[in-house]
Amino acid sequence: MKKCILVVVCLTVLASGGFALDKTIGGGLMYNAGFTNWDWDLNNSPLGDTWEFEMSRNGFGLFAFFGVSQFFELNLGLLFKNPDTMKVTITYDDGTKESGSFSASDLGLDGAAALQLGIYFKIPIPISTALVFFPTVGTDLELTLDEDWWSDFWLRAGVGLDIFLSERMFLRGHAIYGIALPFGSDIFDDANTVFGHGLLIKFGIGWML
Repeated sequence: MKKCILVVVCLTVLASGGFALDKTIGGGLMYNAGFTNWDWDLNNSPLGDTWEFEMSRNGFGLFAFFGVSQFFELNLGLLFKNPDTMKVTITYDDGTKESGSFSASDLGLDGAAALQLGIYFKIPIPISTALVFFPTVGTDLELTLDEDWWSDFWLRAGVGLDIFLSERMFLRGHAIYGIALPFGSDIFDDANTVFGHGLLIKFGIGWML
């Protein structure tokens, strides 16, 4: 009976946030692999009915996080985006397709910096006294600081892990995948559909306040 009571007490403490990260601050490095897709309908043009585009990019940057409670966290980041390959698929009137690829820099898209502003909801799940696992969902507003580029509004979800090195200092790993809604570029004015998706990985260090 005493063991059952002890288990109930422990679970109650965990649920109340006794082992949770209430207020935290930290930062580190991040890597982003992203893809942007859109298509144009050329209305029976001799060039083909539909053009479908996919541009891939990679990026590295710095981020900071601010845990305002055990469940909510604010993120700030500076990302350098490096365009990679542009893939094009043309669908002709008779249903045949033709595809090819070229460098995104041929469109005048060179590397660009972007500012990230985000808010995330997370559920800390203590695994041991040194490990805290957390599933997370949230949004990022990625504002590109180059007029030749577009910006993105991201919806993301993933998991993270905090590894405590001491009572207050911890290492953080974070992997999240998301869907993006691009905006702010004339290239999408006549597009039927526009969307993006990609992976964001973060590694950093944090402190409990």
